[in-house]
Amino acid sequence: MKRLFLFFLSAILLAACAKETTVELVKFTDTGCSKQSLVPDTKSDNGSESQLILKYTPDGLEVTRTNATMNCSISNGGISYDLSCDGNIITFHAYETDGPILKCLCPVANMSSVIAGLRLGREYVLEYSCSDVICSPISFTYSKGLNLVLDTDLYAL
Repeated sequence: MKRLFLFFLSAILLAACAKETTVELVKFTDTGCSKQSLVPDTKSDNGSESQLILKYTPDGLEVTRTNATMNCSISNGGISYDLSCDGNIITFHAYETDGPILKCLCPVANMSSVIAGLRLGREYVLEYSCSDVICSPISFTYSKGLNLVLDTDLYAL
């Protein structure tokens, strides 16, 4: 009986000490505004369509957006990122820090972020949005070798 009690006590202490890994944004970079325009470009200077790339790295899930169009207020205030995770649902939003306050647009060649704290082998759903696109939910399994390249036009709501 004493052993059984100690076993249950150990299990309770282990459960109390085990922490849920915090999902957080640990890195982000962007190329900024390449040129200001009053009309949106549907393609970048190199003719590429906009893509969303989900890639496994040792640091976490790298989320890269290519060829986005944002308000040119990013030239002053930059780009901000919001991240939340509820169970297996990851909500990620990139936006102009100062808001879309100017009457001009900027192509952003590349925005890249790393989300740390995801569990290997677990299935997640990414709800991604940026100033120029809201994507339908994207399901993926976070695993080594993950390199999912998506055309944002096909996922845009």
